[in-house]
Amino acid sequence: MKRSIFWVVVLLGILVAGGAVLYVVKFEGEPPSLTMEPEPSFLARETKVALTVRDLRSGIRDLKVEVLQGGRSRSVLHVEPPSGSKEIREELTIEPKALELEEGDAVLRVEVRDRSWRPGGNRLVREFPVVVDTRPPVVSVLSRLHYVNQGGTGMVVYRASEELARSGVRVGDLFFPGVPMGDRGHLALFAVPYFLPPDTPVSLIAEDRAGNRTNTSFHLVIKSRRFRKDTIRITDRFLKRVMPYFLDRDPSLKGDLLDVFLKVNRDLRKANGERVKALCSNSESRPLWDGPFLRLPNSKTMAGFADHRVYTYQGKEIDRQVHLGVDLASVAMSPVMAANRGKVIFAGELGIYGNTVLLDHGCGLFSMYSHLSRIDVQSGTMLQKGDILGRTGSTGLAGGDHLHFSMLVRGFFVHPKEWWDPRWVEDHVTARLDLLRTGS
Repeated sequence: MKRSIFWVVVLLGILVAGGAVLYVVKFEGEPPSLTMEPEPSFLARETKVALTVRDLRSGIRDLKVEVLQGGRSRSVLHVEPPSGSKEIREELTIEPKALELEEGDAVLRVEVRDRSWRPGGNRLVREFPVVVDTRPPVVSVLSRLHYVNQGGTGMVVYRASEELARSGVRVGDLFFPGVPMGDRGHLALFAVPYFLPPDTPVSLIAEDRAGNRTNTSFHLVIKSRRFRKDTIRITDRFLKRVMPYFLDRDPSLKGDLLDVFLKVNRDLRKANGERVKALCSNSESRPLWDGPFLRLPNSKTMAGFADHRVYTYQGKEIDRQVHLGVDLASVAMSPVMAANRGKVIFAGELGIYGNTVLLDHGCGLFSMYSHLSRIDVQSGTMLQKGDILGRTGSTGLAGGDHLHFSMLVRGFFVHPKEWWDPRWVEDHVTARLDLLRTGS
């Protein structure tokens, strides 16, 4: 008898324990998890989101996505996966027009239920307030005629109907960001690099916070330019005088002096160009300059912008490169002035350019001063037009004492001559900035 009672107790214990386990497993109270990337603030013409729903205990019973607006619900998605599904991933494209949504406020609602035996299952509901905005911004170009030289600078000023998340000028495959200037006005400085042909397509792009985009054309003529061709004769005397400068700074340079020259002229030149472009990737969001830029006083032009150079040694061609600045020669170690108001963003050695100072003039405009014998400023310093920043010299890949002066727009070299010309600056820059103030 006692043995029978014992087994009854054991059996009851097993049943109770099993029931407890069954209750814990089947009647679990943990709701599913949900991630949405990105979590939208707007519904534009097409809004794409990625949903991931998980329930590792009971599995997922169903998933509903809907948009609520004006007391009505519009279904976006309803999924009832097979029993045992622990995860659902959905790539959604929400199209307000197809859902017959109106412009304005709405709510994106996501509801997930699991297969728990609790009444109705465990439920997760998340609601995301959104603004339905399917209308692209309206952009009015304020500046009229735009004539830009190959290798030159252009500026367009425009006003938008709403706040923009991004805007600027696309030149071929290149993009030059615009800068907000208050009251929904913007300006965009852009370059037409020397290597792009006159028929390069150019357009103005504006994108609002919802992601709606406007692509606007404006009157633009790119004037063809013929760049000078020059022959640079490399001599043994030049190699013996200049190459030790680079050998002292880079022990990895190997070979005879001519080999060293070619590595410097090709590889180091390219690396320096990429460094300069990176330095010019950030700029003050307002114009720091005022009027035309200063040219080195009492100087003679020794080499021009975008001169196409052929390098020869002992009568044979050994290399070809393009000169991306203007070489100005005066007396040795002449004082070099800041061409306009700007912030020093680099002051130091820069490969083929030797001792170099780079100034940010705001809105993506930069000036560069190279081959200096001495640098008298530090990075982070704000210079006024005419402040002395160093002395001319022959550091880097220079044949003699001079200033290599460059202008850049968002890291792309442009012809400095335009920025030295008071008439050009007045017509193409100052007058257009005035349009933003007058709105006409």
